[in-house]
Amino acid sequence: MKKMIFDKDETKNLINMLKSPDAENHVVAFEALKNVNIKKYIGALIEIYKFGGHCKNSWLENSPAVINKIEKIMINNGVSLEKLTSPQTLSLITKGQGSPASIELFMEYFIQDMTSVLEGLGYPIDKLSIDIKLKDNGQTTKP
Repeated sequence: MKKMIFDKDETKNLINMLKSPDAENHVVAFEALKNVNIKKYIGALIEIYKFGGHCKNSWLENSPAVINKIEKIMINNGVSLEKLTSPQTLSLITKGQGSPASIELFMEYFIQDMTSVLEGLGYPIDKLSIDIKLKDNGQTTKP
């Protein structure tokens, strides 16, 4: 079987599958994660862990090689799996040379979380628009 290649859309799809109410989607997503080059895509994997909505035990049961590598990196950086914050997540992604698309996707999910909090506080979300794109030598990454 070929190794899985992560791009922004694939990472987003896996996060959505893990967040799905359909348990079959969780099985398929975790199965796909078993066939990934962990070192190459560590930024995307940390993102999937952060935003996929599954605890460490679920990962240990379904994708132990991936979660063990993620945890090792976190421990080496003084970060806890159970208390992973958004700033820590971004730091780990950038330290792992995460792609610009990976950083953009992190920012999208961070903004979604932030807007949910603002909405809960009564701010008019329909009047809020935030777009994030990283530039590389004047070039924007593909959406």
